[in-house]
Amino acid sequence: MSLMRTLRSPLVGTLALAAVPTLTYVGMLLWYPRRDLLILWKRDFSVAPGVVVGIALSTLVYVVLAGLLLERAGSPLGRPQRWALAGLVVAGSLALQWFVTMATEPAVLAGLARRTFSWATGGYWTVGAGVTDVREFLAQYVERAPSYPVHVSRHPPALALIFTLGTALFSLLPGVAETVAGWLRPHSCLSWLRTDAPAPMVAGAALGIAVEVLAAMAAMLPLFVWVRRLAGERAAAWAVALYPLMPGFSMWVSQFDRGVALATPAVLYCCERWVAERRLRFAFLAGLSFSVATFVTFGAVPIALMAVIYTLLRGWQLRLGWSMDMLRAWVAAGLVALLGSTTIWAAAYGWAGLDVFALYRVVFASHLGIEFPFWPFVFWHPWDMLTMIGLPIGVVALLASWRRALPLGAAFTITLVVLSLAHVARAETGRVWMYFGPLGVAAAAVVCTTWPRWGRAALLVLLSLQLTVQAAVLRVLVDYGYMPESLPSAAIPPDAIAVDTRFGADGHIALLAYQLPTLERGREGHIVLFWQRMSERPIPTAYKGFVHVATDESDQTRVAQHDEMPMRSQFPTTCWQLGQVVRDEMPLRVASDAAPGAYPVFVGLYDYWTGQRPPTFASPPARQLHGSVLLPTMAVVR
Repeated sequence: MSLMRTLRSPLVGTLALAAVPTLTYVGMLLWYPRRDLLILWKRDFSVAPGVVVGIALSTLVYVVLAGLLLERAGSPLGRPQRWALAGLVVAGSLALQWFVTMATEPAVLAGLARRTFSWATGGYWTVGAGVTDVREFLAQYVERAPSYPVHVSRHPPALALIFTLGTALFSLLPGVAETVAGWLRPHSCLSWLRTDAPAPMVAGAALGIAVEVLAAMAAMLPLFVWVRRLAGERAAAWAVALYPLMPGFSMWVSQFDRGVALATPAVLYCCERWVAERRLRFAFLAGLSFSVATFVTFGAVPIALMAVIYTLLRGWQLRLGWSMDMLRAWVAAGLVALLGSTTIWAAAYGWAGLDVFALYRVVFASHLGIEFPFWPFVFWHPWDMLTMIGLPIGVVALLASWRRALPLGAAFTITLVVLSLAHVARAETGRVWMYFGPLGVAAAAVVCTTWPRWGRAALLVLLSLQLTVQAAVLRVLVDYGYMPESLPSAAIPPDAIAVDTRFGADGHIALLAYQLPTLERGREGHIVLFWQRMSERPIPTAYKGFVHVATDESDQTRVAQHDEMPMRSQFPTTCWQLGQVVRDEMPLRVASDAAPGAYPVFVGLYDYWTGQRPPTFASPPARQLHGSVLLPTMAVVR
């Protein structure tokens, strides 16, 4: 009878509902041959066995130690237990992040540096390291944002300014700056800044790396304090212990999306304090925390909806009522919170004229212009987010927390549904919603502390299984560019047309040959360029290349053109090695109204920041013209 009652209990149903999507997803990651529907990221089964063992062992050791510590701990925890939990969480977090990063980058620290410098994975260092006048930077940010790398152009200025601060700090320590820059400089070629940039600028990237990792881990402190006030110290301890087991926590190291999660428990802790004590300073602090979060990214705006839902339902739970005095208290709290939420933006506007509304329009003008199908992403966005915070955690938050932790479950679920249906996260993925993580973990912790020991053990097993397999198989940060050692010199095919050209005052870049297939009107074709670094010294400038298919040799009007760094911006000229041949295929879409015929083709380079073209030298039959090379053959358009 006891077994039958157990099988019929709501706990078994909850665990079954958590197990089905988790095991299905894990099985698909391992054996499903296609990448679609439930698998949104690239898979890689060639990870070294030692790395997989490291991920599995670090997860297992952490889970066992955390389980033993928390199952034997009382409530409240004693001081030795608190310190033991803090030490375990810090050590376990670092170990998990280290081994999971090794799956993509065997040289972990070098990998973090490359991801930080790469314009493709952020561009924040590229934009922020060279800022010397912060006031002028903020004043011109709205105007310049569209020209920044894609991630920077869609975010407020805070992330770029972290690297400005790093440059300033290292300028005060020139000896330290030289040492740090000496280690980082070989990895800085993936950015758009010159590789001979001053040492404090290069070293400033180290601050960005440290801030991202520390901010992601720091979220556990307000998480503990908030859940302790809400549900007791045991639930808070479980929330903190579960936090590093979220797959996205370890898979997105070097991405600031993890750090935004710091705002969620900070805001909700202040909301909890206001509901319990009705002191307006906590309403202001909630708004201030939200203001800081939105200065980092507009993606944090949904945290406000979480806060409103949570606060209203906590007020209902605590039976605050709706008397006239209470209504005045609610209105006052809302106004004070709104005042707090404007603090950072008002300061930036008053000091530098940074207009939040103008910036929001500029950022979303490009972002919302991206065409993505609506209904598939209504599913894919939350699915991706749930896989990144852990499917067992997500299921408990979505289903089981409504009875045990109504404000948490409602804030999590309603905000997730609203955000999915709003369709504002175009060209993004649900991993940018990692700020849902603390809310989901808190809900799971409040619920699981009411379960018997075997229920918590089952939750840990499911979460550990997903983390191990997902981290070992999925690759989420692979497109930040090529390093020279990973890219062999290209072979020039026999049918390529050879040219004798040089770019730069000392001829440090050569265009050796090209392939130019026939182009069709209204369709995308391509041209293949074969470049080579000729100089002993590294190329200091990350040039952008351009191809113009012009109507005549004046190059004033064109039927097709393309501007981009080499190899689809994955291999800047600053990374090229002496003698290395680089194959660069550039797309060319010909206007649909272009007349059939033969058109002159211009190829050249220019400095992205200044627009200057380097000196150009060409031998017949090619010609240098307008700071570029006129190829000896015409593009045939039909």
